[in-house]
Amino acid sequence: MLAERHGHLLLLTLNRPDRLNALSPELHEALSVQINAAAIDPEVRAVAVTGAGRGFCSGGDLGGGSRERLTQEARIDHMLHYAEANRLLHEMPKPTIALINGAAAGAGLALALACDLRIAANDAMLSTAYSKVGLSGDHGATYFLTRLVGPSRASELMFLSGRVGAEEALAWGLVNRVVPAASFQEEGLAFARALSQGPPVALRHMKRNIRAAVSDTLVENIEREAAAMIRCTKTEDIKEAMAARREKRKPEFLGR
Repeated sequence: MLAERHGHLLLLTLNRPDRLNALSPELHEALSVQINAAAIDPEVRAVAVTGAGRGFCSGGDLGGGSRERLTQEARIDHMLHYAEANRLLHEMPKPTIALINGAAAGAGLALALACDLRIAANDAMLSTAYSKVGLSGDHGATYFLTRLVGPSRASELMFLSGRVGAEEALAWGLVNRVVPAASFQEEGLAFARALSQGPPVALRHMKRNIRAAVSDTLVENIEREAAAMIRCTKTEDIKEAMAARREKRKPEFLGR
């Protein structure tokens, strides 16, 4: 696992290119540690995840034979522990971005879907892959897919494990935008850095509102939005935004 700071952006790179960045127990652990730390670090305002080499993440590393000797309960506990990184990416009060630079399959796709936004290279290929190896899905894949594309499309993706290209993924709503592979690293990083320069307090409330909107009633959502808006009006960031507008410059948000 590589961790790099780019201003207020933390870029995490899955670094097992010889295995297409398959998620070994050690890589799972390193990812969880980094995301846990980022969630509480005030200097980190956004987190981006990508893969080294020619792929994002090919899924879980199925070669761990030692886990076969564990009890069923212990294996379930291990899976829940490894899924914690996805939960944190989804719930942490900061924007998260997956920079999909190639294949994203199985648990690797679930990792990308756990993020708030997904940028894909035009040669990226997405697949649930689970049914191809007789597995039912993990790490929140079913949860994220159903909310992103609906139960019918999610069923197709899970049941058939077909390969979805970048443009098709964009049309289905699996990714937010597609950029040329030749300039992917530069454009993806620029997008993530721009997000990390936004108003942290406002973005935190936006993310909370969006997550709650899935289950809120309209009245509950309006009330939640109103409370968040009032909190935002009391921040130094809104004063900075107004001053920057008057002075015709880019605001420098402080996150308070």
